[in-house]
Amino acid sequence: MTRLLHYLTPRHIGSQIAVLIVMSLAIANGVTATVFLLQPPPKTESTVGVLAGLAFTARLLDAAPTPQAQADILRTARESLPSLIELDALPPTATDFTDIRPIHDLRAVLGDRYKVYVLRPGEDDRRGPPRVAIRLSDHQFIAAELPPPPSNRLPMLIGTVMFLAVVLTLLFLWVGRALTAPLARITNAAEQFSVDRLDAPLPESGPAEVRGLARALNDMRGRIRAMVDDRTRMLAAIGHDLRTPITRLRLRAEEIEQTPLQGQVIRDLDTMQYMVQSALAFLREQSTGESQHVLVDLPSVIQVLCDDFADMGHPLSYNAPPHLYLHCDPDQITRAVMNLVHNGLKYGTAVTVRIVSEPGAAVIEVEDNGPGIGAAERAKVIEPFYRGDPARGLGNGASFGLGLSIASTIVAAHSGKLELNDAKPHGLLARMILPLSRPA
Repeated sequence: MTRLLHYLTPRHIGSQIAVLIVMSLAIANGVTATVFLLQPPPKTESTVGVLAGLAFTARLLDAAPTPQAQADILRTARESLPSLIELDALPPTATDFTDIRPIHDLRAVLGDRYKVYVLRPGEDDRRGPPRVAIRLSDHQFIAAELPPPPSNRLPMLIGTVMFLAVVLTLLFLWVGRALTAPLARITNAAEQFSVDRLDAPLPESGPAEVRGLARALNDMRGRIRAMVDDRTRMLAAIGHDLRTPITRLRLRAEEIEQTPLQGQVIRDLDTMQYMVQSALAFLREQSTGESQHVLVDLPSVIQVLCDDFADMGHPLSYNAPPHLYLHCDPDQITRAVMNLVHNGLKYGTAVTVRIVSEPGAAVIEVEDNGPGIGAAERAKVIEPFYRGDPARGLGNGASFGLGLSIASTIVAAHSGKLELNDAKPHGLLARMILPLSRPA
């Protein structure tokens, strides 16, 4: 049955929308037809027709020459007025007062020769229909039931419209969700796509157009990752190969006679060597395949790092809770915090490292008392090799703009976020926000 429905389901969005419209019209027509078929057929009798037939019968009876003729007239009249009866006397409920306009018209037509009475339902049948009686010239009476007033169909019409509105709304919501859910998944995947994470491919389900879009997006993601991997391998190979000629040049520079030129050459070679090492370190941190997430006590890991800086005589303070467990790669987290501490010590005179527990996340704060970074520069300083803020000493030859980039890459690999804020009264406050839940 499921396979049959799969084959019968339209493959294209246009066909599915057409089926939705046809189904909606079919349901609306089916409900409307059912409601009207279940209603009882309207009565063909009207009040004016009954009164006219009753008056005509009264005149014929008065004009009949014999009792047999009167009986024949009554028998014939009952074919059109089944409720027609003869009365010898009026019941106690009879009255000549009425607010029914057609009865007033009947009295005006019959004149004074005939008396018209209204027979209300008795005590034992209060819900019965009223009757109209006419007194004949021989003081006999004939009476007939008045038809009930036409029923008010407005409540039924309103109920039918409301039912159709609810059913069609639910149908449109269900089908609309079925049509838009694959598009929503594709949109979310496109917004969350990152070359730093290896996400599962998009499911190729839904209409043909959506499946083609998902297939194209999966192919595009594969090509982007392949291009980034090729670039990374190329840059890593170039950086690795450059270290050998740089080392040879340094050895040869050592043999140059002690002159100012020798010192300049050696400094330039040292700068090139540091540049190559920084670039290789950045490329290594971009590779997510080397990440090994384990459960660690984060304050203990950061405590070791801070003790190493303190042992080297750096002005650094540390504040953290006794324990805070986190699924992470301790080597990468240590590398990220080390870069932030180096950055703070380079541009400030004191650094404070804190670990703060927030709902669903562990936050590592590194605060320095340096000149800080302007709000316009914060989005740019985490880009690789960006150097543009002279207040932070970015003209220094030992800085290549990779420390914050490496830290940002590590935090992103842990599904976290790196924030750069102003410290009080001055300086930079870097916050590594790491989710406590284990990354996929």
